[in-house]
Amino acid sequence: MSNEKKLNKMEYGIRMLKRDARGSLKRHYLFFVVACLLAVFMQAEFITSDYLLNMRSTFFDMFSESGITVDVDPETGEKVMEGVKALDEDADVFRNNVKEQLESVNKKITNQTGSKVFGRSKGVLNQIIDYVAGDTFFSHMYSMVSGIVGDPHAANIAIFAILAIVSFTYWLFVRNLFVAIIRRIFLEGRIYKKIPVSRYLFFIRMKRWRRSAITMGLLWILEFLSSFTIVLYPVVRFGFFLVPYIISENPDIKTFDALKLSWRMMRGNKWTLFKIILSILGWNILNVFTLGVFGVLYTNPYKICIYSEFYSRVREAAKQNEIEGVDQLNDIHLFVKADSNSLTDAYQDVLDELAAGKYSLDGLKGRNKFIADHFGVVLWNTKDEMEFEANEERHVKLMAYKREAEGESYPSRLSPIPEQRKLKSLAHIHYMRHYSLPSLAAMFFIFAAFGWVWELFFYYVQQGKFINRGFLHGPWLPIYGVGGLIVLIFLFVFRRKPVLHLIATVVLCGVVEYVGGWALETLFHQKWWDYSGYFLNINGRVCAEGLFVFGAAGMAFIYVLAPLLDNLIRKANQKVLVPVEAVLLVIFIADLIYSCFVPNTGDGITGNFDKGDSPPQVTAESTIESSK
Repeated sequence: MSNEKKLNKMEYGIRMLKRDARGSLKRHYLFFVVACLLAVFMQAEFITSDYLLNMRSTFFDMFSESGITVDVDPETGEKVMEGVKALDEDADVFRNNVKEQLESVNKKITNQTGSKVFGRSKGVLNQIIDYVAGDTFFSHMYSMVSGIVGDPHAANIAIFAILAIVSFTYWLFVRNLFVAIIRRIFLEGRIYKKIPVSRYLFFIRMKRWRRSAITMGLLWILEFLSSFTIVLYPVVRFGFFLVPYIISENPDIKTFDALKLSWRMMRGNKWTLFKIILSILGWNILNVFTLGVFGVLYTNPYKICIYSEFYSRVREAAKQNEIEGVDQLNDIHLFVKADSNSLTDAYQDVLDELAAGKYSLDGLKGRNKFIADHFGVVLWNTKDEMEFEANEERHVKLMAYKREAEGESYPSRLSPIPEQRKLKSLAHIHYMRHYSLPSLAAMFFIFAAFGWVWELFFYYVQQGKFINRGFLHGPWLPIYGVGGLIVLIFLFVFRRKPVLHLIATVVLCGVVEYVGGWALETLFHQKWWDYSGYFLNINGRVCAEGLFVFGAAGMAFIYVLAPLLDNLIRKANQKVLVPVEAVLLVIFIADLIYSCFVPNTGDGITGNFDKGDSPPQVTAESTIESSK
C-alpha cells in the first residue's frame, strides 16, 4: 500500500511538472520554437527531428515518382500496389548507393595514402571516423579537395586537416554549447515574461565561453563512449543529465565539479526521469507519424520545458538535503524573483535617469526626421546624429534595465557573477540605431557578395564544380543584399518587438522571394531557384524551410550583425569608402543592364522551360546515377 501511495505521489508530481511546463511554453511559445529550430539546423539537438524532416522530403519525392495515383477506377488498387513496390525498390537502391559511397570514401582514406598509419578497420576511433566520413558533406568535400590538389595522397592530408579544424571548432564552441544556451533561455522563461535576444550570447558575455564549451565537449565524449554498451549508456546519460543546466546557471563552475554535482543530484532521481520520458512517449510517436513537423512545432520545446521544471525540482531537493557541491548553484533569481526593494536598490540610477525624459535629435526636422523615426535611415552620420545615437544607445540599455527593475526579465545586476567579470559590450547591443546611406550601401554589397560566395561554395561541395549562381554575371547575388536592406529599413517600426519582427521578416522575405521568382520566370521563362518538393512550398518559389532560414538570419542580422558591422563601417575613412561604393554601384548597374539582355544561365543556374511546359523533373533513378 505504501508503494502504491508513493507511486501515485510521483505520478501526481509529474502531472504538476508537466502542467507548469505547458504554462511556460504558452508564455514563450514562438521564442522557444525558434530556439529549438535553431538547435535542429545547427545539429545541436533534436537530431531525430532533422532526420524525419529530411525523410519527409525524400518520401514525398519518391512517392510522387512511384506512379501512385488517386484516380477512382477499378485498377486503383493495383496501381497503388505497384507504386508501393516501386517505392520500396527505390528505397533499397538509395540505401545501397549510400552504403557504396561510404565504403568508397573509407577505402580512399585507408588505401590511397600508401601508409599503414592511415589504415583502419577496428576500434572506437574508427567508429568516429566512420560517423564523420559517412556524411554526404564529407564525401563531396573529399572530392572537391582531391580535384583541387590533384593528388589523392595530399587530398587525404588536406581534408583531414580542414575537417579537423573546422569541425572540431564548430562542434566544441558552437554546437555543443548551444545546448546549454537553450537551457538558460528555458530556465529564464519559467519565471520571467521577457527573454532578451542577447541571451544567445550568454556564455560569451559572461567570459566563460571556453570553460563551458570544454565541459559540454567532455560530456559529449563520455556519452558517446558509453553508447557502445547497452547497460552503461542510460546510466551515464541520466547521471550527467543536469550538466547543461548546471553550467547555464553557473558558468563559473569547473568542468569536473559540474559532472560530479550532476551525478550526485541524480541519485534517486533517475527513475523519475525515466518515468517522465515514458510519459511523453506518445508525443514522440506523434512526431514520427507527422515526419517531424509536430516535433518542431510542439514536442521539442515542450520536452525542454518539462526537463527545465525537472531540474528546478531536483535542484530544490538538493538544496534541502545539502548535497555536496550544491552551494555552487547560487543563481537565486533564476528561480525566484527578487523583491521590489532589492530591485529598486539595484536599479535606482536607471529609474532616476529614465524619469528625466527621453533624448531627441534636434538637428533633424521635417522629411529627414520622418524618415529617421519611421525607417531608421539618415543621409549622413553628422555630429548631432552621432551624439543622438550615443544617447539613444544609452536609452536602449536603460529600457532593458527598466524591464529588469520591474521584474519582467532576469535582473543581470543581481547575478552572482560580478559585473566587472562580464563582457559589457555584448550585454545590450544597440540595435535601435539610424543607419546612414554609406552604411546601407556597404552592407548591401557585403551581403550580396556573401550570398554569392556562400552559394558558390555550397554548389561546389554538392556538384564538384564552380557555378556562378544568380541572374547577374558579377560576384554578387542582389537578393541577399536587397533582403537585408528591406528588413533593416521597412521593418524598423517592429524592431522593439522581436517576436513581431520575426513574423514580419518571414512574411516580407517570402513576398520578395516569391515576386522575384515570378518576375524572372515571367520575363525570361527560366527558373533560378525551385523549391518544388519542399514542405509547404508555393509554386516552387518559396517554402517554409527557406522562410524560416530567412527569418532566423534576419533576426541575427538586425539585432547582432548589422549593429556590429555598422560600428566598423563608421570607423572607416568616409573619403575612401564613398568613392569605392560609387564605383561598385556603377559596375553593378552595368551588370544589371547587361544581364537583362543576356542573363546568366546554364547548368546548375537555371531550369529552362517554355511557357506551358513544366521544368525538367529529377527522378530517384537519375539522382542515384548522377551520384555514382
